[in-house]
Amino acid sequence: GEYYKGSVRAQVVQKLEKQLFGIYKKPEQNSKPAELESRGGSYYSDAACEVINAIYNDKQTEHYINVPHHGHINNIPVDWSVEMTCLLGKNGATPHPRITHFDEKVLGLIYTIKIFEIATANAALSGRMDDVLLALNLNPLVGSDQGAEILAREMLLANQPYLPQFADAINLLRQREH
Repeated sequence: GEYYKGSVRAQVVQKLEKQLFGIYKKPEQNSKPAELESRGGSYYSDAACEVINAIYNDKQTEHYINVPHHGHINNIPVDWSVEMTCLLGKNGATPHPRITHFDEKVLGLIYTIKIFEIATANAALSGRMDDVLLALNLNPLVGSDQGAEILAREMLLANQPYLPQFADAINLLRQREH
């Protein structure tokens, strides 16, 4: 990834965003810039515009968005947010779920990923390395404690300017390097 080329995804995206704002400042710009196709975001801009249009113009059109499900799905905690079909208009999103019950065959994976997301949010708030490692070890794509430690180290060091809450953890990592 970008980290091994001397940058991280956030830096690449910020640079691209700056270029796009420069393009959009030009009054003669009347087509979709080619830059929108880079970084794997070729359809995100279209989707974002469709969502804005639906809300601003009270379109009441269907979109998949993340919302608190408030009991629309009966076998997960009511305070979880999920991606579901919603009608969008001037008053926001009205859930229009296609399913109301997750099949038990996928429920374990759904719980695993959601618990990982919650643990990740808790780690981001706490700034504690132990919380980061817990979150990473809950992710089924991280295969070992050692893998979690390597990933946490690289992620924290690469994003240090944006993670002031991890200053103590990052200082400890740097001390171990020497």
